[in-house]
Formats: sequence, C-alpha cells, structure tokens
Amino acid sequence: MKYLGILWISLVMFACSKGGESITPAAVVVAPPTAASLTLPTNNTVCYEGTNISSLTSDVSFSWATAKDTDVYDLVITNLNTLTNTTKSVNSENKATVTLYKGTPYRWQVISKSNKSKETASSEVWKFYLAGDGASTIAPFPALIIAPVSGASVTPNAGKVNLIWSGADADSKVLTYEIYMDTDQAKVLNRQVAPSVTASSNLWVTVKSGNVYYWSVKTSDGILSSYTIPYSFRVN
Repeated sequence: MKYLGILWISLVMFACSKGGESITPAAVVVAPPTAASLTLPTNNTVCYEGTNISSLTSDVSFSWATAKDTDVYDLVITNLNTLTNTTKSVNSENKATVTLYKGTPYRWQVISKSNKSKETASSEVWKFYLAGDGASTIAPFPALIIAPVSGASVTPNAGKVNLIWSGADADSKVLTYEIYMDTDQAKVLNRQVAPSVTASSNLWVTVKSGNVYYWSVKTSDGILSSYTIPYSFRVN
C-alpha cells in the first residue's frame, strides 16, 4: 500500500505539471512595405513648369501610386548640379509639393516605410528638368557615376581602372563626354587638367597604386553641357 500511495501522488503531480504548461503563440508575420510606382513628374520630362513662386523658384507637385503595407513615404529629391538631397516625409497621402530652384535638373524617388516593419522599399529613380525663365534648350543631365563609387578602394587591372557612368539628355540622343581626372581635387573641380574625350560611357585610365584619384564627367549635347562634382577612389 505504501508503494501504491507513492505511485498515486507521482501520477497526480505529473498530471498537474502537464496541465500547467504554457502555450507559445504562433509568430505574427508582418508584411513589409512595397515599392511605390511614380506618376508625376514623368521621367526625363523636358522643361517641367511647376507653379511659379519667384524668379528663382517654383513649386513642384509630386505624386505616386499607393504602396501596400505602407504608413509613411519619404520623398527624396536630389539636385543633380550639387547632389544635395531634399527629403520630405508624407503620412498616408501619396503626393507632396516641394519648392525647388528653376533651371535645374533633379532626380527623385519614394521610400516606402511601415510602422510595423523595419524593412523599406524603394521606387524607381526618375529625372526631370525644372524649367527656368526663358530657357529654350536644355543641357544634358549630369552623368550618373556607376563605378568606382565615390570613396571606393579599387584594385587595378594591368595598371588600369575602368571608369563607368551613364548619360542622359531629354532632347538629344547624341552625347559626348570629357573626363577630368587627377590626384589634385582642386584641379579637377576647376577643370585645370587636360580631359579625355569619348563618346562611350566608360573609359580605361592608367593609375598608380597608393594614390587617391578625383574625377569628374562633363556631358555635352553639342550645344549645352553639364558637369558632375568630383568623385574619388583609392587604388590598392
């Protein structure tokens, strides 16, 4: 009987402990935000008018399609002459108005964000020219630098590095480029070095290990030109 009593107590304790186990709830899956589809200003628009504010500025209306699972949009606008960014956060609405300088090329995109997720989604990048007073022709967009990215460390191939960029012009398909490169940033900025001229969008240049090089691209449509700011890279 003594052993039966011990067995009975053990069974009761086992049953009680089993019944008291906690149940872990299933993890809640949070959908990340999706990328917005841009609508206005349309890509590569020539002389986008905007709403006149002063002799120097205009209000530009931006809009995009509503993105799923998104609470906040970051509208990011880049002045392509200076590469300075203007960012405006927009709650719920899929449009915004921003005051910008006239006669200036811009690129823009929208970043979708969610209050429930750390993930973000980026739209395409579109470009446009904000019209200036009396402008009849438009300069090419400043070249988009692809490689090397600014500040990168690059291993040369047979003593050379390939500079790669992308050019665009809203009213011309024929573009030429002048590449200014030197170890002196001021010389590149002031274009005090002899440029390399090409009609392609890449150029192999001779470099020396251990040096930091600065380079800038002039884009020309035969009438007007645009320039990038100096970019840099270090040679391994």
